[in-house]
Amino acid sequence: MKLFITALLFLFLHSSPSPITTISVKQTGRAVKIIDGDTFDLLTKEKKILRIRLYGIDCPERKQDFYQSAKKALAGYIFNKEVEVSITGRDRNRRMIGMVFCNAQNINLAMIKDGYAWHYKKYSADTAFAKAEKQARAERKGLWSKSNAIAPWEFRKK
Repeated sequence: MKLFITALLFLFLHSSPSPITTISVKQTGRAVKIIDGDTFDLLTKEKKILRIRLYGIDCPERKQDFYQSAKKALAGYIFNKEVEVSITGRDRNRRMIGMVFCNAQNINLAMIKDGYAWHYKKYSADTAFAKAEKQARAERKGLWSKSNAIAPWEFRKK
């Protein structure tokens, strides 16, 4: 029965294109590659590489101000460290979406608090994320130090 449930979860995770899937599966491993401020590669204990997209946040795109800062911040939090990911689904690019924890710190929330990410309200109604973004804006942290910060989803439209 346990094998059957595991197989169903596997099929569900590998077939669902929805960015708002709400299952939760935990993965642990080492963050071995930082792609950008909200995406990294996780090397699991089983020696599988999983591409992980941080749930509920969006960071500057490659040609935006603070792109490198956000990428370096994520690296500082997790690169070459053991992390735990609570996977909530997959996005349209087939990346796993999840809440990332390192040494009991919520990395998704830390990225917002420190001004390296927007709360991605389209996919998350997390009130802690909303409060953290409001506080980072008020304190003009990170990307909020510039008055003309353009949200990544608006930047991608152009």
